[in-house]
Amino acid sequence: MKYLILCLGLLCCVTGMAQPKLTTTVKTQQTIPAVQLTNLSNQSFAANKVQAPGKTLALVYFSPTCSHCIEFTESLTGKLKQFKNVQFLFVSAYPLAEVKTFATSKGLTKMPQFTIGMDPQFLLGGFYELKEIPSIFVYGKNGKLKKSFDSKVKMEDLIASANE
Repeated sequence: MKYLILCLGLLCCVTGMAQPKLTTTVKTQQTIPAVQLTNLSNQSFAANKVQAPGKTLALVYFSPTCSHCIEFTESLTGKLKQFKNVQFLFVSAYPLAEVKTFATSKGLTKMPQFTIGMDPQFLLGGFYELKEIPSIFVYGKNGKLKKSFDSKVKMEDLIASANE
């Protein structure tokens, strides 16, 4: 998994894609940046505009081919009743077709509390300085980062953090 992020970065360099830099990171900015993502309909939206007032937001950076991500998503969707006041933003650097297949097969497209986004230039991934996937970032109702988790997150800890 750790090598996935490295491979994506190398792929961008090898293919000659310019990878814009975000000057801030989660260590210096405790709110979601205004990074443009692409939804499953290939329309652009700002990551920082997803969180509704009065709701907690759990941002999940994932890969549709990652076994930990698949297990995490299945466990999460099985416990959605415990995330009543939480929105989820699932983000991946993978191509639209793969992300769409993942989201559809896991039922995320039919669940209103899920927003799915692609980060084709890995801007959000760079902001979070990802080392593992899935990586989960919980933002409180005030829009400030409360807690972050890596792929070894226990669902009980995520539930507790999201409902504080």
